[in-house]
Amino acid sequence: MISNVPSVSRRMVSDGVRRIATAVCAVVMTWSMAACHGALDVSDPNYITDKDVANATGANGRRINAISYFSYVSSGLASSGLFSDELTHDAPLSAGLDPDKEFDRRSSETVFSDRLNTDDQPLGNLIQYLPHSTLAIDQVRQYTPDSLKGDFLGQLFAFRGFTILQMAETICSGFPINDITPKNLPILGAPFTTDSALGYAMSQLDSAIADVKDSVQYANFAHVVKARALLDLGKFDEAAAEVATIPTSFEYRTDSTVFSNPFTASDQGNGTFYSAYIMSDHEGVNGLGFISEHDPRTPFGYAQQRYSVPSESLFVSLKYPSPNPSIVLASGLEARLMEAEAALHNGNSNWLTIVNTLRAGIGMAAMTDPGTANARVDSLYHERAFWMYLTGHRLGDLRRLVHVYGRDPQTIYPVGVYPLGGNYGTETAIGFNYRVEGLYNGNITSGCISH
Repeated sequence: MISNVPSVSRRMVSDGVRRIATAVCAVVMTWSMAACHGALDVSDPNYITDKDVANATGANGRRINAISYFSYVSSGLASSGLFSDELTHDAPLSAGLDPDKEFDRRSSETVFSDRLNTDDQPLGNLIQYLPHSTLAIDQVRQYTPDSLKGDFLGQLFAFRGFTILQMAETICSGFPINDITPKNLPILGAPFTTDSALGYAMSQLDSAIADVKDSVQYANFAHVVKARALLDLGKFDEAAAEVATIPTSFEYRTDSTVFSNPFTASDQGNGTFYSAYIMSDHEGVNGLGFISEHDPRTPFGYAQQRYSVPSESLFVSLKYPSPNPSIVLASGLEARLMEAEAALHNGNSNWLTIVNTLRAGIGMAAMTDPGTANARVDSLYHERAFWMYLTGHRLGDLRRLVHVYGRDPQTIYPVGVYPLGGNYGTETAIGFNYRVEGLYNGNITSGCISH
């Protein structure tokens, strides 16, 4: 299901609004039939129709429109931070049901306890890009000149792969992936396991790699994201091979003109900073010391005292100063960390050389070998956590530690007493609103298959 869908009745520049409206109604199905009917009833003689955009300009308009929806993946990045040990939540103890608090408490299914709640965070936000990209891909294939077609398709498929990967790493096993056909027919997804979703993501990334023509940026992006999926499947050597040619200097950043950074921090001018999200430090016993380690990769500034525990100071990340800096979604640095993990898996001491080379690049002291297999994995994942803080990787890393390395979730996720009341839950991935999904998709009859 798609939540927070903008009105489809307004005119979109260089885009077939009628077709987009039909697509959204088919996939979302949260509106009544009357609502969809009304969105498609047009008497304006200047209204843009399909035949008006059946050309290269129209195809590019659809591409641009789809890209704007890719910005919704930011909700998945924030949810990953809350559900893991990167971010915490602060609110008065008397506050009612708060999705961010429940995600932070590892009790996401509480958010969907009301059958009338038509929201589905963050799955609803993540999935919005897919139907728009389907229509864009169809138009680009038909009307875009060959000189541009490959790179346009590479971009659209790479974003599809990343979006599906983010779902696989964030949402519990058993979620649907709804889409449409180029003819606006709904595709109501059957339950996807985490592994099957990762496989689907890789198929989209393979399409991106095959289609891209001149854009090294999109090709590198697709290779790194595919390697991330391979790591999630425990295919270490394949992941390392996928990124072998990616330069360490490579970065794929979000477009700050369309992508809202949820982690931006603003200087309040009185020695305090404001951000919508609060940094965690050793959250729930097992969390890492993102503040107390005073690591240059996780800069911070004072925000306020905690509502529920006034003696506790809260800090916000200064990694992303306002107004709207971009976020690195994939990089050559990540590629090197993948190669280090493959080396570690194979018992090759080169893993430490790779890690220390990256640290030396920002003037950090070298790490020493911690001496045991488990401690080496801990050290590498500590490095991943600090290098890729607030980029949407942490929840996927914790889940990989459970499913690939066999770690007990109670030893790596936040546990114990929750600061805003009660205890941390036991979920290891974010649930989805199966009650609402099931109302419109007969394939969905239950919630999480597993976390």
